[in-house]
Amino acid sequence: MGFFKTLFTGKEETEEEKQEQKVKNQFDVFKYDGIQAQRIGQIDYALECYKRALDLQDDPETRMIYANALMSKDNLEAAAEQLEKVREATPQDINVLLTLAELYFQMEQYEPMEALCNEALQVDDTIAATHYLMAKMYKAKKDVINAVAQCTLAISKQHDQPYAEAYFLRAQLLLEMQQFTEAEADIDVILPLEEENDEYMMLKGECCEALQKPEEAKTYYNKVKEINPYNTKAYIRLGAILMAEGKKDEAAAIVEEGLQLAPEELKNVNGEYTNVEQEMHDAYKAMDPLGFNVGI
Repeated sequence: MGFFKTLFTGKEETEEEKQEQKVKNQFDVFKYDGIQAQRIGQIDYALECYKRALDLQDDPETRMIYANALMSKDNLEAAAEQLEKVREATPQDINVLLTLAELYFQMEQYEPMEALCNEALQVDDTIAATHYLMAKMYKAKKDVINAVAQCTLAISKQHDQPYAEAYFLRAQLLLEMQQFTEAEADIDVILPLEEENDEYMMLKGECCEALQKPEEAKTYYNKVKEINPYNTKAYIRLGAILMAEGKKDEAAAIVEEGLQLAPEELKNVNGEYTNVEQEMHDAYKAMDPLGFNVGI
């Protein structure tokens, strides 16, 4: 660099310029060594490279990469600290604002998360992802009405294709609110997009069950079992329907199948249960034909 500068300008580099170039070269070495290390899974080495690079030069792009590497190690507080510095340097960057908001969501720090989402809306109010993040926040805070409203805004602002995550979240919320027809309408929008998605199929089955369509519900629960045999909720729901139909032996067999495939998962299933499911629990426990402790 010094040779070419002298050649084309006729001026020698000053000592200060030489030192600046040396620092820049060192910065580049550390930064790109870190990137290469991260690509091959050497995260600890990459983190040290990024840290040394940033000691030499404050660079928002490198801080962003550093923050992502910290997140991959579940060091969320340190990642947030780095992203806050990037935010100070690039206050209009939507990607930085939303990445930091998502990070605060993971840390269950909803106040700064909401502030960041509002900042993002001030920068650009057409971004659907901002509303989806706010919907997740409101759901976590048990504010179902506002969560649904934010999902709706997210859906309305994504025009190129259905916003699958927002539709799915809204369907879950509507099901919780016992608005079964509306929940089914949402899941029907996204089910064709991922026909092998067991979570979508599970929710579709729950909607069918709630709308008194047990045969259709059983079809979806069986599909869930085929796609993901460890989705323990499918066994519980199938058993509940069979118990309601008076098919105690079949219900017992379904629960036994679930126990054999994923006993620990089945023991730890959380959620609200219908009266029929409670009946299934009590009846099967009373039968206990094979000496299992169902434990749901």
